[in-house]
Amino acid sequence: MKVNDAISGIIFILFGFLVFYLTRDFPIMPGQRYGAGLFPNLIGFFMGVGGVALIVRGVKTRNGAPWATVMDWVSSPRHLSSFFLVIFVLIFYILISDHLGFIPTAFICLFVLLLWLRGPATWPSSVVISILATIVIQQFFGEFLRVPLPWGIVPIFGW
Repeated sequence: MKVNDAISGIIFILFGFLVFYLTRDFPIMPGQRYGAGLFPNLIGFFMGVGGVALIVRGVKTRNGAPWATVMDWVSSPRHLSSFFLVIFVLIFYILISDHLGFIPTAFICLFVLLLWLRGPATWPSSVVISILATIVIQQFFGEFLRVPLPWGIVPIFGW
């Protein structure tokens, strides 16, 4: 579906307000002027600014075109299955990662997506890409940014 930029802008502004609303009670760090809500609030602010820019652009460039049109890919079974596979993988990660752990779950998700989107003939490189991407993501978020990623069945192998 192709949607006019003005509609996307309205959605961006609504998400920006939602971010502000959901982070309003985040605590301020002791001894500092900012807290856990600083970056989400900045993201929400810039989403609102971007939303206003999209609305202006969408209204200027509309020229009587419909606000939304259905694209050709919607009738393609391969494209639809790819779309739903991405949604399924996200739901799978949400439901399984606490039990299985980030590393195996992320590897499975990445490998399945790469195998589907690149084709079964590329499975060796898909395995390598999935392993490397999982390690890089785990190191960046788990070690560098200190995001508490779930260990699941892997805690004995934690580094």
